Amino acid sequence: MTKITVCGCLRFVFGLALLMLVIVRADATGRQMTMQSGLDSYYFSFKPTSSLPASPFSLLIQSPTFFDVPAGAVLSVRLMRGDTLVATSTLTFQQAYMNQLQLPAVPIASFVPPGSSTNGGQPLPNTSLTVGTADLARVTMEPSAYKVFWNLSAGLISTPRSAIFTGLPGGFVIVDLELSAVSAASVIGDQKPGSVLFFNRYTSSASNPTRENSTLNITNTNSTTQAFVRLFLVSGTTCQTTELQLCLAAQETVSLLMSDFDPGVKGYAMAVATNSQGQPIQFNWLTGNVVVKQTASNSGGPYSSMLGAVALAKRKDGAIANVNGFAEMTFDDVNYDRLPGQIAFDSVPSQVGATNLTVVSVYRPLTDFSSIPNAAVQITGWSKNNSGQVATSAGNLNSTCYSDVLMSTFRLQPTVINQFVPTGTTAWFAASSVDLLPLMGSQFNTGEFNGGNNARPLTFSAEYKIRIPVAAVTCP
Repeated sequence: MTKITVCGCLRFVFGLALLMLVIVRADATGRQMTMQSGLDSYYFSFKPTSSLPASPFSLLIQSPTFFDVPAGAVLSVRLMRGDTLVATSTLTFQQAYMNQLQLPAVPIASFVPPGSSTNGGQPLPNTSLTVGTADLARVTMEPSAYKVFWNLSAGLISTPRSAIFTGLPGGFVIVDLELSAVSAASVIGDQKPGSVLFFNRYTSSASNPTRENSTLNITNTNSTTQAFVRLFLVSGTTCQTTELQLCLAAQETVSLLMSDFDPGVKGYAMAVATNSQGQPIQFNWLTGNVVVKQTASNSGGPYSSMLGAVALAKRKDGAIANVNGFAEMTFDDVNYDRLPGQIAFDSVPSQVGATNLTVVSVYRPLTDFSSIPNAAVQITGWSKNNSGQVATSAGNLNSTCYSDVLMSTFRLQPTVINQFVPTGTTAWFAASSVDLLPLMGSQFNTGEFNGGNNARPLTFSAEYKIRIPVAAVTCP
């Protein structure tokens, strides 16, 4: 790892409103639980410890322990196979319901096979349950391919404890539900300050920087306090890092021309607020962006895009301890904000005839500086077919370190890209990893319109740790 020290300078007082409410507390039994507000949507995966029934009768999602829900609230529980909706079960509260210890647990979502006569009944006082219909035999054969999407329209509840599969053989099997991702519907990561910034792309040409280059900008918006920042530039080819150390006075900004600091390299960057000893600290005052100038292959001329830095707030005060020369940052909505899990690429135009060309980039942040991350990624698209119906097609990618995907040559199934997005139409795509760990990225379009933007987070990964070496920050 290369280290460079830089001094730069800006800042104003910026009020931060956290839109996503995730509270960890203990219920009356002493068991730790996560609280969900009406702003949040969670994904849970099935974690069976024994064989599931080969002939299932029902799938029952058991109630959480804590409820504080107003009248009219609706809990929607969706059974998903990958990104595809299989069935939905809803629980509607006709009257407000408050219970700090719901015992015993009762089913608050139910799924049954087609043709079943099972009635949802009334699991809680003054509620009505709508049952979803699904081929449960496919679920019990391949439970890892399915997940549960859990959304509350208003109020506050804890997250579910478990699911029950009923059927033969076995009668019933209790399965743990494990939090796998958090919806990002109300979070805009590149529109707020934070203690960690991700710049989803930078690039420069060593031979012709006037046609390909990037300017990376970081601002200290605090009006009174100096900022120590360690900036890690990560090569998209090798995952090797170059470190720049920045000392920003109150209300100062620094601009870095990448051809001066990392010439001929394309990749991403991570900025971390630290103390003078180089340990990560809570300093939710950093903002930034990167202006990327690239060459459009279908027109030959350069074009520029501005990508806002994706900011993650540190939620716990204090410095992260130096343990054997490293500091470990945990992105879990308790220590730091969560990292994006599934990301979306908006309005991808038709690639027919190269009138438009779209490149999407995906990467997984380094967990440390001694290993190269790999991610098995599925990219799924949605468009309208000739009948006006929404159709889907998907392809797979093995991403190592940092990957650019040229959509005109990306292999989609069952419908190839030029048929899936014919002339005059657009589609959107989502990328997610098989292991549900973080993904980040950006997209760039050239042709009729030139531009680029960050990929939008659709979900957050449940937990991710990034370990950086500790090194004192030296200012000129």
